[in-house]
Parts: sequence; C-alpha cells; structure tokens
Amino acid sequence: MNAASIAGWGLVGLLIGGGLRMFVERVVALPALTKRVAPPAVLEVVTALLFAALAWRSGAKAELFAYSWLAAISVPLAAIDWRTRQLPTRLIWPGGLVLIAIFGMAAAVNRDTYPLIRSFAGMLALLAFYGAIYFLRPGELGGGDLRLGGLLGLALGWIGWIAVLTGTLLGWLAAAIAVIALRAVRRTGTGRRDVPLGPFLVIGTFVTVLAIPPV
Repeated sequence: MNAASIAGWGLVGLLIGGGLRMFVERVVALPALTKRVAPPAVLEVVTALLFAALAWRSGAKAELFAYSWLAAISVPLAAIDWRTRQLPTRLIWPGGLVLIAIFGMAAAVNRDTYPLIRSFAGMLALLAFYGAIYFLRPGELGGGDLRLGGLLGLALGWIGWIAVLTGTLLGWLAAAIAVIALRAVRRTGTGRRDVPLGPFLVIGTFVTVLAIPPV
C-alpha cells in the first residue's frame, strides 16, 4: 500500500475509534467507570496509529480487516481494564463473533481454510491455558482475562503457532516487568492484581502481529 492508502486507513481507524468510544461509554458503561474511558482523543489516535501500522505491514490483504477490527476493540478493552480491572463481556463476545466472521470471509477470499482452522485451534489452546490458571490458581486471573485470551488466540492462530506462543509470552513478560517496576517504585510487595493483565496481552499480540504478518 502507498502512503496515501496507509494514511487513509489510519483515518478510518480514527473514525471507528471515535464511534467505539461513544458505544463503550454509553452502552458498555461499567459501574466502576464513572468518567471517560480515556482522555479525549487518546483512544482514537491509538486506534488510528494501529490501523496505519497494520496497513503498512500487511498491505491490502483480506486479513487487514480482521486485525484492524481487533485493534478497534482491543484499544477500549485495554483502557477499560487499566481503569477498572474489568474486561466487559458485552464487548468481548460480539467483537469475537465479528472477528470470526471476518476471518471466515478472508478464508473464502484466499480459498484456504487452514488458517481459519488454526485460528480456532489457537483460541482453544489459549482458552485451555488461561482456563487452567483460572481454576488452579484462583485470583490470578479474572474471567475477562480468560475470554480476552481466547479472542487473542483466535487472531494469533491465523498467523501460526509461533505467533500464538510469541504473543502470549510477550504479554506476560510485559506484565511481569510492569509488576517489578511498580514494586520498585512503591517499595512494597505489590501483587500482579495491582497491574491489569489485559493491556499487556493486547500489546504482546500487536507486537507479534506487526512483527510476523500473515502470509
């Protein structure tokens, strides 16, 4: 894609980010969220930058729509989790269904169903992984983290198993670094629950998507 197309897709991200902010603040509002999800323009600008980066990295492929949609819903999810330590099901489940539909259309356009099958396998693998932590280590993860993990596994699985592993490890590594940094600053025994996992899982996923684009 040329520079004009990349910038245009970034503008689309800006508009979608603004629309999702309105939806989240008016429809998916949480009791713990008494103010805006994030300062003005922050969500929109981050979404626009991700859209542009995805367009630059993957080009005009069918998968671009899937990962752009993932970016559009992941930005408010990360912001909500950072503010409230909650990940709303009302955003994750519909977002996941739309993502599945877009990947299905991409598989039809590419005439290749294997990446779609691998996406579902990646989703199930991460659901099993996070589910084991959720049930065996109560309090380590919330139900929202479990659902978000499945959603991100769906996206990473389209690329490949290396992406599933890399994206997951990067997310946990980033969260661990944040916990250590917070402990150093506060000089207390701060636990992981003081640092939401969701934003870091999102970061790990998009670093991986941008580093290992779909083939």
